[in-house]
Amino acid sequence: MAAWHRSRRTDLGLRAAGLLLCGLAYAAIVRLVALHASPPWPGTLAYGLAAIGVVAGSGGGAMLFLGHHLFDEVEVGAHRSVAGRFSPSEGLVGMDMPESAMLVVGRDVDGDWTVRESAEMLLGRFASAQAAHRFAEAERRGRASVTVATSAGTPHRIEGRLTLGGGRPAKAGPARG
Repeated sequence: MAAWHRSRRTDLGLRAAGLLLCGLAYAAIVRLVALHASPPWPGTLAYGLAAIGVVAGSGGGAMLFLGHHLFDEVEVGAHRSVAGRFSPSEGLVGMDMPESAMLVVGRDVDGDWTVRESAEMLLGRFASAQAAHRFAEAERRGRASVTVATSAGTPHRIEGRLTLGGGRPAKAGPARG
């Protein structure tokens, strides 16, 4: 099968379509400027014309300047490949964690359940203890040297008033306007 997108005819067609889209973008922006939309509530028509102008201008510019090169393959470097990225199904293998690591399930100051690596790196935040433990167990699956522990409690919040710039403390009360 021939590469239809490599032909001269396709190149000219893409560039012509790009020129038409650029013309549409120009017409939409001219119409938008002619509306004199007021800043607080410009209206749906103004937003629609702005969206048409941006999308048509972007797509038209790409088609006009690139033509059939729009379909060229791009070589991706090895450091950007998907193979080196971490996926949850791999467990801790892709995370450069030491062989003997500890996952700690606990609560943060906001009351959310968290799973942290022994070096205090946050791995996840969860709504329930059960979800946090399930995640920690899934992370350690297949790694006998990784242990799961539960922290003793929650970190304490600092209570009191906030002072700004050494002045009097800010008072909490109803807002006056």
